[in-house]
This record gives sequence, C-alpha cells and structure tokens, in this order.
Amino acid sequence: MGLLSSLLTFPVSGPVAGIRWSLRQVQRVVDEELTDDTPIKEELMQLQMRLEMGDIDDAEYVERERDLMDRLRAVREWRERLGRGSTAGPVRVAAPEAEVSVADGVAPPPAEHTTDRSGRGPSGAE
Repeated sequence: MGLLSSLLTFPVSGPVAGIRWSLRQVQRVVDEELTDDTPIKEELMQLQMRLEMGDIDDAEYVERERDLMDRLRAVREWRERLGRGSTAGPVRVAAPEAEVSVADGVAPPPAEHTTDRSGRGPSGAE
C-alpha cells in the first residue's frame, strides 16, 4: 500500500519535496554568508593599506575601523546564535597609541631576549 500511495500522491508530494530542498539550500547559503567574516577582514586590511599609503588620515581610519569592527562583532554573534562558535578571541578596538621616539627623550623598550631549555638564544648561540 505504501508504494501505491506514494505513486498516487507524487504529483503533489514531488513538487513539495523539491521546494523544501530548495529552501534548505537557500538557508544554508544565507547561514554561510551571515557567518563569513573574510570580506570584513579583507576590508580591514585594505583600510590599513590606505592609511599606510597616506590615502586617508587617522580620524577617518578610526571611524571606518570602528564600523568594520562593529560588523565583525555582529558576524561573530550570528555564529554563536547558529551554534558555529567563534574561532577568534574578542574583538576590541584600541585607542591609537602615540609613537615614542628617541628624539622625544624616551628610548624605545629593549627587545626581549629569550632562551630555550638548553640555554641557547634564538639564533642557537649561548
């Protein structure tokens, strides 16, 4: 009886199953786009490059960075809502630090020297 009822209801159940499959595919794509932070990270890198090249000033950089970081936080919130978790730590925007130079009368901090268990430094020498 199951085969006969499947054949008789196919004109209705076939298109319904196709529509369900299509909607699941659309939902999967939407979820992927909502949780993909790659375009935002690329925009942050481009913004940094524009600052380094002198195309934008510090004030514009800080404003646009804040907007991008807000978008990045929203993407990470969507990841958590959808149960995908976040692979990175919290998103924080630090205030721009003033550069310190020797000309200001303050020497930069010395580089840290670390050694491994054998007593050798980073270059392998003691």
